[in-house]
Amino acid sequence: MDMVERYIAAVQRELPEDKRDDIGRELKANILDQIEALEAQQGQFNDADVSSLLISMGHPRDVAITYYPPKPLIATSLMRLYASTLYMVLGVLFVISVIEVTSNWLGGNSTGIIRFVLAIASDFINSAFFAFSAITISFAVMSRTQANENKPRTCRWSPEKLPTASKSWQHIGLDNIFTDLATLLFLILLIWYPLWRSDSNSLFSAEALEILRWFTPVIVVAVVHSLWQLRVRLWSASMLWLNIGVNAAFLAVSLILMQTEVLQIEASPTLGDWGINVAQYGINTILIAVAVISSYEVIRDARRIRRL
Repeated sequence: MDMVERYIAAVQRELPEDKRDDIGRELKANILDQIEALEAQQGQFNDADVSSLLISMGHPRDVAITYYPPKPLIATSLMRLYASTLYMVLGVLFVISVIEVTSNWLGGNSTGIIRFVLAIASDFINSAFFAFSAITISFAVMSRTQANENKPRTCRWSPEKLPTASKSWQHIGLDNIFTDLATLLFLILLIWYPLWRSDSNSLFSAEALEILRWFTPVIVVAVVHSLWQLRVRLWSASMLWLNIGVNAAFLAVSLILMQTEVLQIEASPTLGDWGINVAQYGINTILIAVAVISSYEVIRDARRIRRL
């Protein structure tokens, strides 16, 4: 039985000190029960049989994990929110880096395309490292201070107040909400960030920038709408009507911008005529995509209202 004692001791070394005795006794009882059952079947049980039994149970480290699973850095109940928050914050930081570097590049600074890409990557990595660390530490602290996630919820609720059984499309996923929020924050930063930085140039022409400034309240309404979705998580008729209004406004402004010179790009040896044409073509493609997506969502939501 010395082999069994050594196996149990190896398992206990992988456990917290305050759990070793209880789990050791439980494991020993389990092993002895299995040995007793096998002895009853085979009539005799030698050291080779004990070794085979212990091997079948697994490595001591694996057995210790089954008795006392390690706690994750981020609690399971917070993981989706952590991933969505990280995605949105890093997305916004990437937008800021692109705006800063692109503004200087389009302003005529003599730098090659490789240095341009490296400048974006360097600026983004510097800010992303701090953001990732801060968000991860914050959620780790929240996980440690959070009540036991397996504990039943004690908040007051009533079955009578639960929402009606909905169609699958009525559920609003967190991924969709955070994607919309990241996109909307991207637009706000793209429009207003150069104005907050006196040393940054706007990417847009004066006419396009004026249109986008007047359009900013619609973007703010869309942000509030996304936060409302985050709270409710279920499409209703009023939310669909508001979504139709927001998408109709996006459709209208994209059509208006198609008729204007959107980008303000000065000719420079870095860009050349080819670079300017590519930039103009890219922004027109984006506007067409926005118009198509907005039109689709208006039609989709109108049909959903009829189905409610």
